[in-house]
Amino acid sequence: MKNKIGLITIFVLFLGMCQGAFAQDGTKKDQAAKAITDTMQVHLSLNDDQYKKVYDINAQFLTKLAGIKQDNGGKLAKLQKFKTADQERDAALKPVLSDDQFKKFQENKKARREEMRENYKNSKS
Repeated sequence: MKNKIGLITIFVLFLGMCQGAFAQDGTKKDQAAKAITDTMQVHLSLNDDQYKKVYDINAQFLTKLAGIKQDNGGKLAKLQKFKTADQERDAALKPVLSDDQFKKFQENKKARREEMRENYKNSKS
């Protein structure tokens, strides 16, 4: 139970940190999608075709996250929807990325989550 509360808190912190990405203004969403995709291009060495496809996937992902944030459901329901959106994003990225790129993407995502958990633990101290 304590682990679920921690995950919920991490999710809420993530939503709060990405508030600019969730604004209704399409320009901010485009900028956020571009920033995420640019970071992925650096870490994963995306080619031009991959970049365009990954950008579209990230833009759709951010739109889903904006909808989740605006949803009136409880924190657990939002967390579940976030996990579903994240899994859908991964499924969309898998055929676009090479096996090595996708593995590196998963490793980077795991490292970011661990970093968020550590930041949350340190903020509680």
